[in-house]
Amino acid sequence: MSSILKRFLLVSSFYLLAPTAGALDLEEAMSSGAQALSTAAEVSGEAQSLIGQLQDQLGVTETQAVGGTGALLRMAQNQLGESTMNGVTSEVSGLSGLLGKGGDGSLTGALLSNISSLDGVQKAFGAMGLDAGMVQQFVPIVLGFLGNQGVGSELLGQLGSLWTPSAG
Repeated sequence: MSSILKRFLLVSSFYLLAPTAGALDLEEAMSSGAQALSTAAEVSGEAQSLIGQLQDQLGVTETQAVGGTGALLRMAQNQLGESTMNGVTSEVSGLSGLLGKGGDGSLTGALLSNISSLDGVQKAFGAMGLDAGMVQQFVPIVLGFLGNQGVGSELLGQLGSLWTPSAG
């Protein structure tokens, strides 16, 4: 067999054996990477206090606290815009580490970057072994923490509206 044909067959077999990126949905991506969130997201500064509060008050693991908070924050960033969320992350040291960066190639950024609705947040929670109802247990703790860190009441109101399911 010619070397060109051998190379063609080798490359073709890689394409046939490799899973397609489009075949993964958000829930599958979150499931496969949920355990890596605690190591991929860097928890530092004042954000450590928030993660500790969530663990103490809700009995969740560090991975669940980091991932749940990151999912809420990413949804807010996707809904309100990066500049608005930069105002929040500049008020609270370490909070930007929970967001991950969508384009930086990190696992956290890749897992959280597509969350733009409450449904996406609930799927992320489910992938981390949390009931979708836990979202509404996270929200008051996160909002209270942000308020104590100096985030303005108008922005807290916007976040509360985003993170609360609409009646109906």
